[in-house]
Amino acid sequence: MSCVLLVDDEPHVLDGLMRKLRSERQSFSCEGVTSGTAALERAGRGGIDVIVSDIKMPVMDGIDLLTRLKAGTATQHIPVIMLTGHADADARRLALQLGAYDFLNKPAEPSELLARLRNALRLKSYQDQLRSQTDTLERQVLQLQKLEVIGILAGGVAHDLNNVLGIISGNTELAAHKMDDRALAQEHLQLVLDSADHATQLVQQILILGKQPDPAHQECDLGGLIDECLRLLRVSVPKGVAVEWSKPGTHDAFSGDPTQIRQVVMNLCINAIQSMTGDGTLRMSLETQELGVEEAAQIGDILQGRYHKLSVADTGHGMDAATIGLIFEPFFTTKGPGRGTGLGLSVADKIVRAHGGRITVESTVGRGATFHVYLPMRTTAGRAAVWSSTGGAYAGVETHSLR
Repeated sequence: MSCVLLVDDEPHVLDGLMRKLRSERQSFSCEGVTSGTAALERAGRGGIDVIVSDIKMPVMDGIDLLTRLKAGTATQHIPVIMLTGHADADARRLALQLGAYDFLNKPAEPSELLARLRNALRLKSYQDQLRSQTDTLERQVLQLQKLEVIGILAGGVAHDLNNVLGIISGNTELAAHKMDDRALAQEHLQLVLDSADHATQLVQQILILGKQPDPAHQECDLGGLIDECLRLLRVSVPKGVAVEWSKPGTHDAFSGDPTQIRQVVMNLCINAIQSMTGDGTLRMSLETQELGVEEAAQIGDILQGRYHKLSVADTGHGMDAATIGLIFEPFFTTKGPGRGTGLGLSVADKIVRAHGGRITVESTVGRGATFHVYLPMRTTAGRAAVWSSTGGAYAGVETHSLR
């Protein structure tokens, strides 16, 4: 059964409204509270479908209550009907700007209030169904895009696994023939173990990328997460493309969904690699940036504060302003037929926004593109590292700049 919450600081007015509604024997229940604070707390517990609130109340008035309801993840979709006086034109305009569903003049006429409530409950039911269907579609799109990324990696991983299996079988045969020479046999068997570990890591990385999203955010090292992605991508990077990766001398503690952030990194790297025909360079960097109010607003209306800034730059064909304006749209792609679904950047943008961040793009036709990913940050002490596709190894460095 639907539930309507009535909010008025005058107990007799509240009791009168509840009696009138209950006398109509409607298919919804009513609850009443006498303050904005109590209304906010009750709505936060769930189960409220519509709120009817007076505007003029002490401590937390109706406008403040409406503002907080619309700012809350659990309460932002609850329709709010405001009770106002005839002279409250300014309050009406402000409430409308804040997202009020409807207005009623005090004292509320029972039949009119009932009609408005029925409309609000009907709308809430439709919106809940639509959000449920949208969530289902978004999960399907996310999974489809994961399969696309894994498909792109499959060729390179299969080739690498064949090499690993060749080492395993070859060295096992050599060890069997040289059992009389324990030192040589041990050397070959060690190569077998190392190759088996390598194969296991490849399989684990693919499983991590393809698994379902975690139910809750975790704290992880963002730099280490990028390392994992690059190790997996290395087998799919064309020979003519060099990969340069620099991370700062800190462990970048990040609170979020590691699986989804891996998907963002993989999408951006794969797009960068595919934009380069022939030779090119993929450059990645990770730094911290303090964003003030104006800078945060320019980036995309995010909160001021400290952010991880991951930059992914390529030397590919670049984009013009019109293309940049479309790249985050679902199913938009500049690739040829059969090369991509146009979901990668759309999914990446949605994931980053869900984590409280934004993605920005800088590009010039013929001069490549740079994507900047801003994610809220935490930092603890650590060390720096640089990775190069030519050497395929990690080494500590004294500087954070790319070489």
